[in-house]
Amino acid sequence: MPTRNPLSVLAVAGLAAATALPAAELVEQIVCRVNDRLITQSEFDKRLAIAARAPNHPTDPEELKHAVLEDLIREKLLEERAKEESVTATEEEIDTAVARVKAQYNLNTDAEFDAALAQSGMTRDDLKRQMKETITLQKVIGRDVTSQLQLTDDQLRLEYERKKEQFYALPESAHVAEIVIKYSPSDPDARQRAVAQVEEFRARVKSGTPFGDLARSVSEGTTRDKGGDLGTVSKGELVEALDAAIFVTPAEEYPAPALLTDSIHLFHVTDRKPPGYKPFAEVKDDLRKRIGDDLYEKRFTEYLDKLRRDAFVKIYVPELAKLDEKKAAG
Repeated sequence: MPTRNPLSVLAVAGLAAATALPAAELVEQIVCRVNDRLITQSEFDKRLAIAARAPNHPTDPEELKHAVLEDLIREKLLEERAKEESVTATEEEIDTAVARVKAQYNLNTDAEFDAALAQSGMTRDDLKRQMKETITLQKVIGRDVTSQLQLTDDQLRLEYERKKEQFYALPESAHVAEIVIKYSPSDPDARQRAVAQVEEFRARVKSGTPFGDLARSVSEGTTRDKGGDLGTVSKGELVEALDAAIFVTPAEEYPAPALLTDSIHLFHVTDRKPPGYKPFAEVKDDLRKRIGDDLYEKRFTEYLDKLRRDAFVKIYVPELAKLDEKKAAG
């Protein structure tokens, strides 16, 4: 069955009103036709003004105009798709969305809510209409795009093997306790005394003195009250000299002390673990989201591109038509 041309309908309406209105007011300028839906000049101008106030908007005026036009074309295509699928938002869904907006901006009374909307040039009916459109379009996208993004365990495992080095690598680690003796960088004698002290402590713990007890009595570090306990430390986490002392090869429980500019550190290294990867079961949800986000962007773009290819899109404003051709050409 042939579709009705809305441009013709609009023209007829304009002729009917010709005797009552000046010519300039007959019909609003049409910016673009998307199948049987129209983008008017006022609709475009309003959206352009909103986009210009948005953070991180394109600074180039031509780029901004094209981005706004493209968004409006996509919305018309999705609106048409919603009609084809008989998808709409329920009153309950709309009311829930409006309540969420009120809560987000801490608007406790209807008066506060209406005043805030007025500042944005909107009424409550405007907001509800906007929420209805948004929810409806989200439902269409959910049906046509999101529902197609099911990922099997086999796909996730394959991606895990591909990406584990990039995202899920675990460095070598160990549980570490320390004894710290400090000295003035400008006092060589104090430094020598500190070195001698730490060597004595090292000999004592190797002979059986509990490291934690010794740390509580002699350490000058911030971990003294915890028996020198630093917890689990990953390779590369501490400064280079300390890191090299802890992760010495071959592994030692009491490695040689690390000498810094103003302190010397004796370590007790236990539970040393080699480098590896977070297990698949632990990262499965993160992996699903990571892949899903990338795949969604790809599929959503492909979906919208197909909708536009299959649609009749005519841009009536020469400036905007040239911008669209320029973008399409690359």
